[in-house]
Amino acid sequence: MKYLIYARVSPRGDMETETSIQMQIDLCREYVKEQHGEVVDVRSDEFFSGKNMNRPAWKTIMAELESGKAQWDTICVYKLSRMSRSLKDGAYIFEQLYRWNKGFVSVTERNLDFSTPSGRAMLGMLQVFNQFEREQTVENTKNKMLSIASKGLWPVGLPPFGYKRGEAGDNTLYIDPRRAEIVKDIFEMYASSKYTSAEILNKYKELTRSQLARMLTNRMYLGLIVYDGHEFPGKHPALITEDLFEKVQTKRAPLNRRIRPKAQKYPYLLAGLLYCHCGRQLVPANAKSGRYHYYACTDSTNCGNRIKAETIEQAALEKIRTMEIREEVLQATLEKIAEKKRQHQDELRPELATAQATLTELGKKQEKLIDAMVADDLTDNAKFLIQNKLDVLGGQIRNLQTRVEFLQTECSTELDVYEYAADIIKTFRQVKSNLLSSPDNFDLQRQALMVFIDRIEEINRREFLFRFNFGSSKDTKWGGRWDLNPRPPGPQPGALTN
Repeated sequence: MKYLIYARVSPRGDMETETSIQMQIDLCREYVKEQHGEVVDVRSDEFFSGKNMNRPAWKTIMAELESGKAQWDTICVYKLSRMSRSLKDGAYIFEQLYRWNKGFVSVTERNLDFSTPSGRAMLGMLQVFNQFEREQTVENTKNKMLSIASKGLWPVGLPPFGYKRGEAGDNTLYIDPRRAEIVKDIFEMYASSKYTSAEILNKYKELTRSQLARMLTNRMYLGLIVYDGHEFPGKHPALITEDLFEKVQTKRAPLNRRIRPKAQKYPYLLAGLLYCHCGRQLVPANAKSGRYHYYACTDSTNCGNRIKAETIEQAALEKIRTMEIREEVLQATLEKIAEKKRQHQDELRPELATAQATLTELGKKQEKLIDAMVADDLTDNAKFLIQNKLDVLGGQIRNLQTRVEFLQTECSTELDVYEYAADIIKTFRQVKSNLLSSPDNFDLQRQALMVFIDRIEEINRREFLFRFNFGSSKDTKWGGRWDLNPRPPGPQPGALTN
């Protein structure tokens, strides 16, 4: 059997402890050697958290698995938590392993056979505990920091400009004489009407504009400890008075209102469904800090086509509102799906029969080896050889059982076409009903568009072909014209006409 070894340490992992990368790899190699397997590759992620799958080495493993091109049979890890600490991710990973008939082994939890129903149930419990452990660690750390802050001490990280920390283990903030004078001078300069921010930064070139902004709003300079939205009286002396701090905030208030707003969040209901007349996809774009929204052709050099988002989206929603769902059309489609399903099952049944027969033969061999193992006249060397054969045979049986379970599931699933069609029609009608009663629900609108519309193609300038997944009519055309360039609201030349 071919094994892929995977190891991981978190950003806070200690490379000298038993969970170091090298220690994990060594233990996995020992296990593979015991199983008389072959290590085909070793992957590792150093200083990456297990709370998600955003890890370079792990992403390559999942890419191989999901493509069906993995050259290994089993993933081997030191501990389940090295692979994932997320219940959701763990469930997805094992679903993919099961789908592609790949195994998994945890060296420190090897008593669990994850190919059996009871093993998979235990696996789910382990994943729950791993996730709980991670969340509990985060919560405990946060509580510890809050406890330190509540005592008037600095909990974590670099101290604010103007203060310094004591010796190791001393969380009290002490005044940094030189920087403290800078802080006081900056507050005095800003509170007066004689200086601008640029002049302050020109005087104190060691500060950036963002550092200056953070300094002027930091309540730590009032002798407070601020952590996670909580304020506590600090043991450190204040650098400025409450009156001076309030003067600075009053002067900053008009400035804050003049800050250019961030681009508005727009749902872009047709993202991924629109295609330009040139064949390229039309993707979401905006202008004027998000005040104007449109879909732009990905070929900005040769095409540069742009479609006003609100116009095409309203047209698409209106198509759905007026669409009828004919049961006979949907049932005919589902009957074709059912026929393909039956053909697929017919192709798998011979493999299932062969696998079941092979499993029976392997079971007989296993029984014979077990009977030979208990014989009184065997030497220790003979028993050792038989045990090795049993271990190898056991692995083959477990893998084959997994394959048999998969094939049995695939071959026993029957598709009741008419019942399935009725459920889908009921769901679609409910989506339409909700869409009509909740016109401002963007999530619902997006859901409806994805359910009903396969794609929207611009066949000529401003003329679109709607291709539907289901409906009473064939693909329909819709045309309109409008100004390509964003303009302020109000009547404009070239507005949409139908």
